[in-house]
Amino acid sequence: MERELTLGERFKRADWGLLALGLLLSLLGVVVVGAASAGQSTDFGALQLRWVVIGLAACLLVLAVPYRRVVELRYLWYGLGLLLLVLVLFVGRGKSAGRWIELAGFRLQPSELMKLIMVVTLAGTLRYEQGFARERHLTLPLLLTLVPVLLVMKQPDLGTGLMFLPLLLAVLYAAGVRGRSLAALVVAGMVCLVALWFIPGLLHGYQRTRLEAFLRQGSDDPLLLRSYNLQIHQSKTVVGTGPLFGNGLGEETQEAIAGLPERHSDFAFPVFANAFGLAGVSVLLLLYLLFLWLLLRTALRVREPSGRLLAVGVWALFAVQALVNMAMTLGLLPIVGMPLPFISYGGSSLLTSFLALGLVLNVGAERAVEFGRSDFE
Repeated sequence: MERELTLGERFKRADWGLLALGLLLSLLGVVVVGAASAGQSTDFGALQLRWVVIGLAACLLVLAVPYRRVVELRYLWYGLGLLLLVLVLFVGRGKSAGRWIELAGFRLQPSELMKLIMVVTLAGTLRYEQGFARERHLTLPLLLTLVPVLLVMKQPDLGTGLMFLPLLLAVLYAAGVRGRSLAALVVAGMVCLVALWFIPGLLHGYQRTRLEAFLRQGSDDPLLLRSYNLQIHQSKTVVGTGPLFGNGLGEETQEAIAGLPERHSDFAFPVFANAFGLAGVSVLLLLYLLFLWLLLRTALRVREPSGRLLAVGVWALFAVQALVNMAMTLGLLPIVGMPLPFISYGGSSLLTSFLALGLVLNVGAERAVEFGRSDFE
């Protein structure tokens, strides 16, 4: 059995370029959040910088602990995550949904941490399973995913709840589940989404209004104009009025974003687009693509099953969140509570992003261990 790496060896072998990219994106987020909160009573930029420091420390702490030990305790993390999700239902706070709880003077959003906990839990559960060609072997990962999905949707937070499903599909695919089984899961998920719309009482009023606003963009319906239809229109206007190289961080951008709700959090991307223009957005997309490629490269280089599944799950976590956030701010998807990784304001989101990054750095620092002639043999 291969010896465990020392702390010095682990830090020496880590992919510091990947960490530097994550840190660069987070510092861009501090700039954007600071610009978005200009003139407001709270300096969210300063708060975001504080969370960057905390997140970086957490990332290095995770790097110091062998990831196999983290995976071995997966059911402990899973139980703690479920406990926090249940606690939110009783003491949660928020505008349209009670998503946050107060812990030691900090506001924590358990659903954000639960995304990463699910990746760890699934990676540990599936790492040495054999014969996934039979659908009955999918029962445990499906049940493990379904419980937090239902708890998060109960808050209610439909967008975050649905986020667990792409994570499940990505990890199952990396574990060798056959395409027909994955396709059946996708179809079942789509049927459930349709059921949410047509069965009375499953969707809250504001959630139904969000979907109607997306489907009827440009409508002159007074209710939609006063709510999410207006928000989509404002978001697209803020993006579209930014010149090629942007309006900068001065008065022009402040005037353009003045009427945009949640511009420091879920709608930070339109602020970035207006301030830095198409050129800046192109650079941002390249940074994200490079970041995702480095995550995927780590997954492809690792042969130890739980390490590869961890890296794939984290890749899916960042990829889906970035895609959904940008798409919803451009009116291509309904508005959901989905932050842009490293950019949007949010302590729980930023902390989770750095914890996830620390796990991938940890996986990449380990020596390549081959258990068979092919993956998951």
